[in-house]
Amino acid sequence: MSKGKGKWNVLLFCLKFVIFVSVLVILWWWLLLPHYAQFLLQCSGVILKYLLKMPIESGFIAVDGVLHTKTVLGFVVNGHKPAMPVALLVTNLPPYISLVLATSGLTVKKRLLIMVYGCSILCFFHVAFIVLAMRFSGIMNAGSEIPTAVVQFFLTLPFMLWIVFAYWNKLTDFI
Repeated sequence: MSKGKGKWNVLLFCLKFVIFVSVLVILWWWLLLPHYAQFLLQCSGVILKYLLKMPIESGFIAVDGVLHTKTVLGFVVNGHKPAMPVALLVTNLPPYISLVLATSGLTVKKRLLIMVYGCSILCFFHVAFIVLAMRFSGIMNAGSEIPTAVVQFFLTLPFMLWIVFAYWNKLTDFI
């Protein structure tokens, strides 16, 4: 591939990514976030209540903010209402999907599989984080560096998954 053609491919990828991510993030926050938060509430609530034996009485989603960006997920536990913002936590799904959509050279089947695998892994980590944050909130809030590390991990995870799933064959050929 010539240098000039490679530059245009990179620019085209970047342009497609910016368009996809702009549209998908807005749609995600506006239309899907409240429903996804409800899904996370149910999944994490079951784990917390039945596996970790937290005395959860109920759960709630408080949808708030411009485009629902201040949405909060919480539980009622012994009369207390521990809650956490989830909008930014789960906003790594649209960039991941955008990366996959912007990648050229993928068949439709491979593109769909990459989206299913990556989104499933991201969803798993969203549930796992909520469970850990709610269960160990005292430890994670008391001057711990864990939340910062988790945020950094969540920021990079879509890119790591995209590289692994979209370019696995090129990575294994290189090694």
